[in-house]
Order: sequence, then C-alpha cells, then structure tokens
Amino acid sequence: MLLQLTIHNLALIDEMSLDFAPGMNVLTGGTGAGKSIVVDAVNLVLGERADRDLIAHGKNKARVEAVFDIADNEKVRSLLEELQLNVEEDLTSISRELTIAGKNICRINGMVVPLQTLRQVSAQLLDIHGQHEHQLLLDSRNHLGYLDNYVADEVQPLLDQCAQQYEAWRKAGQKLGRLRKSVAEREQRIDMLRFQLEELEAARLQPDEEEELERQKVFYRNAGKIIGAFDEACALLSGGREGTSVVETMREGVNAISPIASLDERYESVYTRLDGLYYEVEDAVGELVSLREEMDFDQEDAERVESRLDLLRRLHRKYGATMEEMIRYRDRIAAELSELEESDEAIERLEKELRQSARALNDVCTTLTHVREQAARRFEKEIEAQLHDLGMKNAQLSMYFIPLAEGERRSDRYSPQGVDRVEMMFCANLGQTLKPLARVASGGELSRIMLALKNLSARKPGIPRSMVFDEIDTGISGRMAQVVSEKMSQIGDHHQVICVTHLPQIAAMADEQFLVSKRDEEGVTRTSVEQLDREQRAREIALMIGGADCDGESSIHHARVMLDEADKRKRELRAAYHATP
Repeated sequence: MLLQLTIHNLALIDEMSLDFAPGMNVLTGGTGAGKSIVVDAVNLVLGERADRDLIAHGKNKARVEAVFDIADNEKVRSLLEELQLNVEEDLTSISRELTIAGKNICRINGMVVPLQTLRQVSAQLLDIHGQHEHQLLLDSRNHLGYLDNYVADEVQPLLDQCAQQYEAWRKAGQKLGRLRKSVAEREQRIDMLRFQLEELEAARLQPDEEEELERQKVFYRNAGKIIGAFDEACALLSGGREGTSVVETMREGVNAISPIASLDERYESVYTRLDGLYYEVEDAVGELVSLREEMDFDQEDAERVESRLDLLRRLHRKYGATMEEMIRYRDRIAAELSELEESDEAIERLEKELRQSARALNDVCTTLTHVREQAARRFEKEIEAQLHDLGMKNAQLSMYFIPLAEGERRSDRYSPQGVDRVEMMFCANLGQTLKPLARVASGGELSRIMLALKNLSARKPGIPRSMVFDEIDTGISGRMAQVVSEKMSQIGDHHQVICVTHLPQIAAMADEQFLVSKRDEEGVTRTSVEQLDREQRAREIALMIGGADCDGESSIHHARVMLDEADKRKRELRAAYHATP
C-alpha cells in the first residue's frame, strides 16, 4: 500500500507530501489545477519516461519519493531480498531524481539502482490506469493480453513452454534456411573459406610468436651496434686495454686494504663495500661475456624474421588486428567450412529437428488455445456481470478467436504467445449483433469496460495492492457516475485506490479526499494539495456539483447528504461483499 508520496520541484509543485489511506482516495480540483502533476509523479516512480521539462522553472533538479507498506506483500519482500535491497520495519521507499543536466538517479531503500530495477519493483506495488488505456482497449492486438491476465495462473506456465519451444523452432528454421542457399552460392562460400583457411593454416600461427619476432628484428637491425658495444665492454672489463683485467685490478685493490680492515670500523666498512662490489662486478662481467658468446649474426635469419613479420602484417589486414583474433577467425571458418561441406547431412538433420520442434510447439499451442477457450467463457460471464453492475444491463461481450484465413497455415501464426488471435466483440443493447469493440463502443462504455477489467484483475493474486485511476470517469455522468463510484469503492475494499476525478458522485464515495488547487505567489503560479475534513469535503463537492456560484447553504447541505448516503452505501456494499460465500 502507498503510504506517502513526496514531491520536490516538479512542474508547479515546490514541496508536497501526501499521506494516503487504505481504501479509496480521490484527488479533485478544477481544470488545470495540477492533478496531472501528481499522476506524473506516480509515473516517475513506475519508471516511465522522464522529461526534464517536468523540473520546476529555475530549479536544478526534481525528486519524487514513494513509501510503501509491504508487511503483507510477500512477493515484493522476496523480490527485494533477491535484489539484496534491505527492508526495514515492513516499509520500502522508491525515489527518482531528475537533474537539468539529464541525470536520472533511482533509489530503492536508499540504494542507487538501475532504472530497470526500479521498474521491476514498482510494477509489483502500483498499477496505474490512465485515459490512454482506452486506446489500448481499442487495439485488438491487446485483447489476448487481457484474457491471459485473467487466467494467468493457468496460462503462464504454458506461455513459458511456448516461448521456449518457439525459440527452438525459430533457431532450427534459421539454420536450415542458411544451409538451403543456392548450390552456387554455397560453393562460392566454400571456395572462399577454403582459400582463407589454407592461407591461415599455412602461416602456422602461434599466440606469442610476434613478440619474439619483434625482439629478434630489433637485434638484427642493430646487430653491428650491439656487437660492437659488447666487444668493447668485454675488452675493457675482462681484458683491459693494456691486457690487465679490470676485475683483477679491482681484486688487487680490495686485497690491498684487507690487512688493515680490522684496525678501524671505518676501514672495515670500506673494505666490506668494495669486496661486495667486486663480486657483483665479477658476476656482471661473466654474464656480459656469456651474452657476447651467444651472439651470432646471420643475414639469412634476419631476412627470415623480416619476411615472417611482413606475412603476419598482411594477414592482420585481412583477418584480424591481433594474433588472437586471427586464430579465432581461423577456428570459426574451419567450423563453418566443415558445416558447409557436410551440408547435405546437416540439412537432413535440421529438417528432422525442425519437424520435431514444430510438433512440440504445435502441441503446447494447442493446449494453450484449449485453456484460453475455456477461460474465455468464464471471462465473458464475469465481465458481463461487472458491466451489468455498471448499469449496462443488456451488454454482451465475447472473446472471438479469429480463425485461420484462406491459405494461411497454422505455422504462419507461431509466436512466443502461441497461435491465437483474439478480438473482443461487443454490443450494448438488445437486438443488436456483436461487433468489434473498437467500432461500436462509446467513450463512456469504454470507461466502464476498462473499469470492469480492472475490478476483475484486482481479485487476482499478484496484482499490485495500490491502483491509480486517472480520470477513468471520462464520458460518464449522472446515474452511471454513481454506479462507477460504487464499483471503485468495491475495489477499495481489497485494494488501495487513488483516483483523479471531476465527478462529485465519485468524490463522495471516497474514504479520503484531497483538493488540488493553484495559486499565484509573487508572480509565480504554484500548485498545492490539501487533505480535506468532512466539512471541507462538503464544500468542495458542492462546487463540483454546481460550480463557483454554488457555495450557498442549500448546495452545501445537498453535498452533506451525498456524503451521508455514500457512507451508508459503502456499508451496504461491504456487508454484501463479506456475506458473499
């Protein structure tokens, strides 16, 4: 349940905190007062598209935070635990911050999370119905989803199987299609791959070869300089220009000081250092001589190294920027070449695999269709009962399963959702035939059909405990407004309802009412929201009934009567609901 919605610097709202109650909450106010801003705030919590234009003029950022009670929502608690988002005191908070620089910072319980995670969690907490959903209802492609949501417990396992089998069937078909290319094209591909593979295999590529070749190239290109330097160093250090070794001379010098080393600590220190240096120099000179003895300049080897590097550079331009990329490419084309050369056998194997995948997919689609057809009959009865409650006593609604068209194959309809195409057929009056919903339903009828769908889905497990309705009363008035208000109140018995409305009948049936109003302060327009007490509600409902001039005592008395009658009606509805077996 949504406990609190806090808004900072969003559109015309500087600072606002709304505390919602269980049951039915309504937001009322004049046109343009800013009710839509509250809905925008809820949409931000749901992870909808964030527009920087929502940030209040002159501000650098906007922020929305929603606090939910999840004490009895085990599904959300498990999800938060899975995401390692700690829950304290059965509460969870979701916040979203927009900056003028375009940053979008999402947090759950104070921890920064990706937008997708915010959407994943908030979708289990809030469900919003806006006027745009009428358009979804007019699109027959969405009708199957309403049926599947109604019978989700039965359908979802089959949909999971169907998606898995569809993917296997699709991949098998793609592989088979590639192998069934024209013989000429396949042979051309084989020739090209064979040439490339022979060229790469002839090169005998080794992962670390280039590094060693580059080292050898440096030596051969600088061989004269390197050998000359080593020869001179060896002559000076091991033989000396006069035939005396530097190492031997150093040894003699160290030995000369040896007899007096024990006479003074300072002599001892110098002797020890020189003695150590002698052994280091002797070891380094030995290594120098050894390296020189290993050096052997061979012009043929130098040419071989240059030639090999030239070859590798040419191969790099064709097959990859690094040795590892070329080796991976070689292995990949070897596998493809093998597959193409064995394509006849592969085609036969894949044809068998495709047939098996198609059978498995067809079986699960058949089962899915059967479950949907059975559920459709129950769905139709329940929706019609809801519509009758909503004052459409002669309304009929049928889920029409569209058959295959002439020449259309069942496999043409395969999808992760099965093969079914469903359209809602509707008529509102006696003596009329059922016709496509989009062609015959009025705006008011669409509002009531959508409310019936929401009321039906609210009874299903897994539906978010808070439901937001943004002007679902569009196109209705009079007696129908009262009927709709009662239906929404019934939803409020087992779900929290937050409703934006302009109808006094719906406002009167609310458990809590909030007034959204606009005011000018120091040349700036601001929106505020106030929770109304009983008397304030009566005055606001009086204005909703008759406009700005209807604030006399008689109008307010009429509004008070409406509130009293609404309370009585809510008690009757709740008693009937709890008495229903």
